[in-house]
Amino acid sequence: MPTNVSIEFALAQKKYEDAKTLEEKLAALLEMQRYAPDHKGAENLRAEISRKIRALREKIEKQEEQRKKATGRALGIRKEGIGQIVLVGMPNSGKSTLLKALTNADVEVASYPFTTKEPAIGMMEYNKAQIQLVEIPALIEGSSQGKARGTELLGLIRNADAVALVLDANNALYEFNVLMKELIKADILLNERKPKIVIKKSEFQGLAIVGERYLQMPKKDLENYLKKQGLHNISVIISEPADYKKIDRALNKRLVYKKALAIIVDKFGNANIPEEISKKMKAIVIKKLDEEEKKKLKEALFKLLNVVLIFTKKPGGKPAEKPMALPAGSTIEDVAKALHRDFYKGLKYARVWGSTKFPGQKVAKEYVVQNRDIVELYC
Repeated sequence: MPTNVSIEFALAQKKYEDAKTLEEKLAALLEMQRYAPDHKGAENLRAEISRKIRALREKIEKQEEQRKKATGRALGIRKEGIGQIVLVGMPNSGKSTLLKALTNADVEVASYPFTTKEPAIGMMEYNKAQIQLVEIPALIEGSSQGKARGTELLGLIRNADAVALVLDANNALYEFNVLMKELIKADILLNERKPKIVIKKSEFQGLAIVGERYLQMPKKDLENYLKKQGLHNISVIISEPADYKKIDRALNKRLVYKKALAIIVDKFGNANIPEEISKKMKAIVIKKLDEEEKKKLKEALFKLLNVVLIFTKKPGGKPAEKPMALPAGSTIEDVAKALHRDFYKGLKYARVWGSTKFPGQKVAKEYVVQNRDIVELYC
């Protein structure tokens, strides 16, 4: 190592030497790369750091593939209903109480910690549709490093459609911070949006950057930044303002983005929602778990899935007993496509009850349906 390195470089190297996981080593190497001397005498050092970064990225990708396979074997849960929401919390936060109140699940509710040792599953009814709730055994500090089966449990969270953080009102902010920290370490981001940046291998030599007008740094700087990370033959397609943080997120293939809310279980009826929590997500305080509170909670959980429930009917008939779930923003054409390809091919128009100005209004194929609409298709 050259003797004229900066203090920042030396500290980053110490982090690398002390790192216990591949992810920690990669983060330290990237920091070393940032502070590496740029004079000619340090060329070999910079090349060695780049080589280690490439090798670590390959190891992390292989490790992730193995982790997915192992998680699938150990704790695979088949999704049912219109979506799967996981209840995540620390010991004795009230997850089992919520699951029992909202679903048909027969779970043990006790005052001692770690009552739930395996994931518990229940089906919650919402407007004649079923939503799968999965209670994840308690997370703790260090779960992201494998403590208390953390790797397996976090794998289930990664696979879910949405997340509900269950917090004890007496310790809500502490529990929230611990859970957020463990989820972030596991590359699970709550209520954040995936950058509109696509980075993929290219058949051609060199770097191709599309959407240069969105860059918040000089194009040459980005090219150098990518090359330093061992990326030479790639295409980068940018569709929104992009800084280095967004580029890093686009590069991190392990990142997953989940919609989430916080449920604060108030056993004594005097809790307030900490501002730090409300700034990051919708939070609901539950006190009695009576019918009114359960209805409010079900509505909030349903909204996490970002879907609409549509009841179809034949001309002159009654609406279907069970609704179909479609992504929010779906059109009449999407309804027809989901029902049958013949409906889709021959679709002319539809009549809609619910979101239209008057019942049974005739609408075009491009009409965007809303939750609980009744739709009658005409071919």
